[in-house]
Amino acid sequence: MTFTHRQYAISLLLVMLLPCLGLAPVACGVRVEERSPDEAREREMAQSLEFLASRDAPVYGYEVIATYAHDSGDFTQGLDLDGGILYEGTGRKGRSRLLKTDLATGAILDTLSLAPEYFGEGVTVLGDEVFQLTYTSNLGFVYDKHSLGLKRTFAYATEGWGLTHDGDSLIMSDGTDVLYFLDPAGGSERGRIGVRDNLGAVTLINELEYMDGEIYANIWQTSLIAIISPLTGEVSGWIDLAGLNPDPENLVSPYVLNGIACDAETGHLLVTGKCWPHIYEISISSRPD
Repeated sequence: MTFTHRQYAISLLLVMLLPCLGLAPVACGVRVEERSPDEAREREMAQSLEFLASRDAPVYGYEVIATYAHDSGDFTQGLDLDGGILYEGTGRKGRSRLLKTDLATGAILDTLSLAPEYFGEGVTVLGDEVFQLTYTSNLGFVYDKHSLGLKRTFAYATEGWGLTHDGDSLIMSDGTDVLYFLDPAGGSERGRIGVRDNLGAVTLINELEYMDGEIYANIWQTSLIAIISPLTGEVSGWIDLAGLNPDPENLVSPYVLNGIACDAETGHLLVTGKCWPHIYEISISSRPD
């Protein structure tokens, strides 16, 4: 296990331990130590500026178009929108599940709980099938989109983090700088790319979404989304979502920004975080100087 993966494992351990220590955020347990909301937000924005300071790709801001309710007990690991239906995969062993929700009404149409030994990860919808990864079990599940009945499984050699598709191949992240292109029929690897910018490898790639010929990726433990070329792996832009966290003094690691879905009709993105109380519909804009 690499250092970055140890960091991820430690954060997941905190998910289980924080309630016992009386330090879990409001969304998933007991309130954490009080901090000034302004200070927390300023720190979040400063971290984004520090990360982006020497990077050449353009940086974009955002505008919130709409806000939707989100279950603050759901540790969001994957998000996808298909025909107005939101498919969400959540994590934590014993609490991982797949949900189908009517985005407009908030009504839960169906839900499926994973076996307690699995930690759910990224999800994507391709055709009439829903694909869901697991974190360290090297196993993916394929469900019927309409019934959520299990159709088959597939194996992969790495950890599973984020998942999307380009209409032909599944695209998977494993927390490193590598994106894997997989055959949706059986999960075999078709190819891979390394994600880079002018500073070198971009690691900690998490949840994914494919839109307009580019891959959008949450960078774990940041408020940033990288826009990545699926052909070269080059980062062509960054979206800075600093300031979106609804409770930055309490929704701290591991309750970070995670989850991207595209509304194909509007071109807007749906974004949320682990145990956040809202899903935000946003448009991408030029960032103010």
